[in-house]
Amino acid sequence: MLLAAIVLQASAASFSPPLDRALLVVTERHDDTRLYRMERRIRFAREDGGYRAEVVLAEAEGETSDSSGALFEAGYAALAGTPLIFHLDKAGTVTAIDDLPALWERFCRRVAEVAAARRALAPAERPKFAERVAAPIRALPDGRRRAMLASLVLAVVPDEPLVPGTGPVRLPGSSAYGSARPLEGMRSVTASPGGLLRSTTVASGENVTLERITEVDPHTGLITRNSKTLRIRTGGLEKISRTQLTVEPLAD
Repeated sequence: MLLAAIVLQASAASFSPPLDRALLVVTERHDDTRLYRMERRIRFAREDGGYRAEVVLAEAEGETSDSSGALFEAGYAALAGTPLIFHLDKAGTVTAIDDLPALWERFCRRVAEVAAARRALAPAERPKFAERVAAPIRALPDGRRRAMLASLVLAVVPDEPLVPGTGPVRLPGSSAYGSARPLEGMRSVTASPGGLLRSTTVASGENVTLERITEVDPHTGLITRNSKTLRIRTGGLEKISRTQLTVEPLAD
């Protein structure tokens, strides 16, 4: 009964972020011995038809690997210190981003610079290599660009149903999961101490196992903590990647 009441409360409140109050969002990823950490502040305000979110990134810390995903993470560093303005509808979907073309160009340049710096290239070859790296990223469609930058906000918005109980789940194949094939498993939603909802997903596919635990505040519809452990087996080796996101209010 308690869980059902909380879920009904969450459904009624839906997306209702705290207004004019800064939230500290910290993302940490451990890939074997590597650590990547990124901090950002998010502040929501109402505007016609929905919400306005201001995001300010701090400089990221830690060394990333040479994978394309890690290079994209390095690209976010180009936006550090600049207020990024997102517009969301009432359901929490990003509908627009101010100055998207200029922000994306800065993102592309940083990705290209980092990629070139990791290659043993003659000085004259670096600009050419950097341009080859940047060109396909610049050519990404607007929807893909918007989705990648919108993730800075949407990381705190649940992307899974908060339905009480336990049931099967099928996650589409994704490079983020290290598998082109779907992952299948179980998801359960329970009430956790403090009135939060806790969603636990365990799914696996060929050589891949994912465990994800998400805690959501039903009063705001925002994630307070999200952890993901990804295990990828190749031959006799196993690579483990752990990512944790925390959201905490900041004192004014």
